[in-house]
Amino acid sequence: MGRTSKKYWDEKFKNQIWREILNDIKKVKNEDGLKKILKTVFTDDELVSMEKRLAIKTLLKEGIGYREISRRVGATRVTVNFIRDNFRRPTWKKRVYSKDKIKEKKQNHHHGRFRKYRFVLKDQPRSFVV
Repeated sequence: MGRTSKKYWDEKFKNQIWREILNDIKKVKNEDGLKKILKTVFTDDELVSMEKRLAIKTLLKEGIGYREISRRVGATRVTVNFIRDNFRRPTWKKRVYSKDKIKEKKQNHHHGRFRKYRFVLKDQPRSFVV
């Protein structure tokens, strides 16, 4: 899904979406029902990708090595590392800047050009700056 639009919704709508899918999942009685719900939302390729990622998570918990996991699952070691790091890493909130910070960034923007001196010490003349 590399070409998915970067459209973001407000929190109220996102919460509604998640509540709806969670309610559908709660109604499921067996594995086939879950697969049926997931097939309404994901393509076959996306389901295979999800299954591989879940398999990697399970095999990592069992303590199996990266090479063996990548061989069994058919994924690269980079993918195994990515999944391992994301399961270890805490979830982060999206950084929100204040309006003052945004104005300051715009004022300091140099229209895509690099500054001649990036690290200028206030007390020393520019000829000593590297």
